[in-house]
Amino acid sequence: MTRVAELIEAELARTAEAVLAEGGELERAGAVQLVRFGPAFIAAEVGGGRERVELQVVDGALKWYCTCDAGRQGAFCTHCVATAQSVRRRTDKNASCGVPSETASDSTVRIAS
Repeated sequence: MTRVAELIEAELARTAEAVLAEGGELERAGAVQLVRFGPAFIAAEVGGGRERVELQVVDGALKWYCTCDAGRQGAFCTHCVATAQSVRRRTDKNASCGVPSETASDSTVRIAS
């Protein structure tokens, strides 16, 4: 099964530098709250819940949605970038703690309500 974490790197590589910088600032400021976290679906609230982001694997490809204007028009916006970087940080942290990816559950975990 293809996982969100495997696909976000390619999307980040295609994203404009200004969007990457703004998204990085949001993530470093702690503006991302992961609400659901699973291998094929991630939901987050960004900026105190002002925006909602969903990252999902559909037919082996990364699909995303954000409630901001740019996101509703299909852009991989700053909120998507911030969420992707938060996912990357979380998965990197798990890897550095010795948690093998194959032991990760295929179910989605609700982190917050």
